[in-house]
Amino acid sequence: MTQMMVDIANASEKQSKAAENIKETILEISSVVQNNSATAEESSAASEELNGQSQILKDLVGEFVLKENIKN
Repeated sequence: MTQMMVDIANASEKQSKAAENIKETILEISSVVQNNSATAEESSAASEELNGQSQILKDLVGEFVLKENIKN
């Protein structure tokens, strides 16, 4: 009977450690997901900024008139 209690205590300890490892892994995954989300938001903002700048550049370049277009 005593050996069975020791075995149960050992198994409980192993389960507790495994549960703690799972908790740590989930926290790590959560951190990575939050980091990825922040990076995606930053990338989106940068993309919008580049889109606006490219439109300005397109408009500025559109002001130039080439010689071949003047003859027509």
